[in-house]
Amino acid sequence: MELSILVSRGVNIALWAIDKVSGGALEKAGADVLGLLTKKLQGKLQIKGSDRKLLEAAILSEAERDKKFQEDLEKLVNQYQQIQNTAHVSQSTESGVNVNVDNNSGQVIGQQIGQQIFR
Repeated sequence: MELSILVSRGVNIALWAIDKVSGGALEKAGADVLGLLTKKLQGKLQIKGSDRKLLEAAILSEAERDKKFQEDLEKLVNQYQQIQNTAHVSQSTESGVNVNVDNNSGQVIGQQIGQQIFR
């Protein structure tokens, strides 16, 4: 992943995770990104309340200096995005059941009603 994109996405996730209070897989993945950034930038920059540009610059500097940090951040960002892409499921019922699942890695089992007559 391009480093500037990685940094931007890492910042987005970290700032989003700061605002979240509830649990769940997406929040856990966001907390993992935030934890990595907090640990790496400890003593250099406080993430909470930081200016976005300042945070991006700090992450970019660390990622250029420390390839292991860059790899870890990329892994966590990709994990977050994968969870985010598989989290959406919607269903509507008018004459039948319509299931809409975005990038679900599993199998969706739903009821499909065609030209059936119920008595």
